[in-house]
Amino acid sequence: MSIRIIDCTSPTELFRHYDGQSEAQPAYIELDLPNGLLLADYNAVIGNAVPPTVRNGQDRRYTIPVLTADAANRVMKEIAPLADRILADWEEVWDGNNTVVRLGEDARAAEDEIEAKLGLSHPYDQAFEEKDLIGQWDVDAVLNGLEAEEYDITADTGDERLCEIEAEILASMAGGGDSSVEDDDSPVIVCAGLEARLRRLREDAATDQEDEG
Repeated sequence: MSIRIIDCTSPTELFRHYDGQSEAQPAYIELDLPNGLLLADYNAVIGNAVPPTVRNGQDRRYTIPVLTADAANRVMKEIAPLADRILADWEEVWDGNNTVVRLGEDARAAEDEIEAKLGLSHPYDQAFEEKDLIGQWDVDAVLNGLEAEEYDITADTGDERLCEIEAEILASMAGGGDSSVEDDDSPVIVCAGLEARLRRLREDAATDQEDEG
């Protein structure tokens, strides 16, 4: 059986920042041995706990930065031949408490190569370029306090328009406001809390309108 790759389809698929958390959830590439799958995802659990299948080795996780979908898909294709070697050389054994995975010699060597390629083992070389990473901006660094006036945000501004404004702000950060900058020259940009801040501006406008009325 050859490995089957599940591609990321959304540019920001590996980005998840929960309210109240200081940073985004960590991302990983996972090799699902029983099902022969290779995928990329973020750890959905705050505190980064992992399921028993990871602890027992059925699912092999390799930590990666928060990559764009294109970068994650590229890397999965690059390591797919190594994943195939692991898939062909493993077994499940009982360790006295749980059924765990034991890799064969070639599988262990292939996994070592994956970890080296991803910068997870000595000499821990940086495996990714800046354009591979999702650019994460702090909302206070993105907004200048004049957005209500600049984008004419009022009590009547609809959700669709707020989404458009959010996209415009993020696009200006990704391209520096220069339309001549090609998309693949800049990272994908995200800004946790931006949508909530724009909605608050609309609420403030509604409050002001009521006060004036």
